[in-house]
Amino acid sequence: MQYIKGPLLALGGAGSGKTSLLVHKIAWLIREYDADPAHIVVLTYDAHASRLLRGRVADILGRQVPTLRVSTFGEFGLALIQQRLDALGLSAGFSLYDRGDSEAVIGRLLREMRPQYIGLAAAVARQIAAWKRALTAPPAESEAPGPSVPEVAAWLYRRYEQRLRTANAIDFEDLGRKAVRMLTADAELLTEQRARIRFLLVDEYERTTAAEHELVRLVAGDSVILTAAADENQVPGGARSPADNLTRLRSELSELRVINLEQNFRSTARICRAAATLAGARRPIQPPFTVGANAGARLRVMQARTEQIESQGIADALFTHKRRHGADYRDYGILFSRREQAAALERALQERHIPYDLRGGPSFFDQPEVRDLWSYLRLLANPADDIAFLRAINTPRRDIDGATMEQLVRFAAEVGRPLLECALDAELARALVPQRSAVLQDVATLLQALRRHAAHSDPVHLAEELIVELRYEEWLRDTCNDVKIAERRMQNVITLVDKLRRMAKQRPEANLQALVTQLTLRAAFHADENDAAADAVALMPIDSAKGLEFAHVYLVGFEEGLLPGVVETERDIDDERRRAYTAVSCARESLTLTCAEHRRLTGDSAARRPSRFLAELNTDDLEWVGIGDGRSAAEPLLGLAASRRPENTHTRYR
Repeated sequence: MQYIKGPLLALGGAGSGKTSLLVHKIAWLIREYDADPAHIVVLTYDAHASRLLRGRVADILGRQVPTLRVSTFGEFGLALIQQRLDALGLSAGFSLYDRGDSEAVIGRLLREMRPQYIGLAAAVARQIAAWKRALTAPPAESEAPGPSVPEVAAWLYRRYEQRLRTANAIDFEDLGRKAVRMLTADAELLTEQRARIRFLLVDEYERTTAAEHELVRLVAGDSVILTAAADENQVPGGARSPADNLTRLRSELSELRVINLEQNFRSTARICRAAATLAGARRPIQPPFTVGANAGARLRVMQARTEQIESQGIADALFTHKRRHGADYRDYGILFSRREQAAALERALQERHIPYDLRGGPSFFDQPEVRDLWSYLRLLANPADDIAFLRAINTPRRDIDGATMEQLVRFAAEVGRPLLECALDAELARALVPQRSAVLQDVATLLQALRRHAAHSDPVHLAEELIVELRYEEWLRDTCNDVKIAERRMQNVITLVDKLRRMAKQRPEANLQALVTQLTLRAAFHADENDAAADAVALMPIDSAKGLEFAHVYLVGFEEGLLPGVVETERDIDDERRRAYTAVSCARESLTLTCAEHRRLTGDSAARRPSRFLAELNTDDLEWVGIGDGRSAAEPLLGLAASRRPENTHTRYR
């Protein structure tokens, strides 16, 4: 923790104290080493982790440290970009496009130029994003691309970048890529950054992209002391970069000191052994030492005939366990592989009157009414934001038909100018039916007037005025079938304004564009500042659970096709092992694995086979459990490991 003679990499599994090491090192630097907090930068994967880490440092020091810079990679890259807008061809008020916006731009381009490939929009967006994260140039475009995704993406890449420039926008992947480009090309900026930073600490280094790794390498240089923490077992098998960044770190920093954190402070010995077994097939590791001699409860393997019986058994077991042990609902996590599994689980929890918090689903910012107001705010901050314009122009509904919009979009593409600007163009007006042209120009004139007003208006007050000007609440009541639905949607709009107000209080100097960009970043990582959990069971996909922990975990659907999912290559199974490791590592005191003999996911119910991973776990650590009126656990799991299972561990819930 006190090592500051050179770069340090702390490796350890889940629960081994990696983040605690960073927290205590930061506190030691400030309190004992007397380092200026303004010279310390901490980079995390998401805003939630940043907030927790900052809070833990404050708890140790007994005070808040406002000058300590704790941020996500995205926020760090954005701050760099904002210092050199001209060099990147951006102007003040630029938009930050999230992944949905990027896909919408790509969809528009394909519709305009290659409509036969419109179904590839999502895959093309992912391919372009992957190239940007990896700092890789796309292959040379062909004149007649297709039908493969890489070919279409390569052909579209330059056009996509041009469309972003026209919209005065960048996308999420540009935050790292453009920051690297700036630091590489601008020696003065790089020198400034290195002069401002003495200590750079990075959590969850295994999750960094190639662009983020290069950003760390550039900023650290030879003068900044780097401390990184990582879990080798969490390195994505289908890595976002060709070689994992832990390997790069070791090869590029010859003076790097590596320490291994081998003690587990979170989970029981049996849970640690299961996690180590799952991870061990990826890379040889030994089970970590655990604090205390208690091996903990056996891992329960619950079998049911159907997903309905499975879900009811989970709800019953959870309810009984809570009453017996006096736990809180927030102590329980229910993890699943696919979104379709959530419905049966929700019904079972509702029938038992068990409060739950469904996470990892659509973001608050994905609600249509939130998107509506958000689009107006984005457009007022950046009139070149075509994606925002396309949503705002007909919300609330106006008499602008599809043919008019098609002509507007085609005209804007031909002249290479933003849609809002083109909507007021006299040449376009002459080409349109006069009545349609008048409606389009009226709306565009209103938007321009709102933009002029926004330039000298308080952002929060502007948002409140906008809702009134649009008569949005009245429009919701007119268009919703149920008054309660209209009220709920309006409450979401009010919540968005409240979020804007809280952020404005935190950053009183920020203008509308700065607040919109900051909220866009938070929305991207589902990082709500008010996500402190009520007393409710966490119900979430495995992929949303990394870094979280619960006293008691139910891992639902430990079956072929779910965990592991569909696998075709060794890399696929490697990724599935990582997911299983992530889920198992969330548990502190107890872990339950469930599987159904028949499950309906999409379409008809189909027979299921237990996960191949189950046969790898230590038999002595397992307790086999049947649920409801299903098959006895003594006839088990379609024969898997039947010869190894102890005969006296069978239990049945009714």
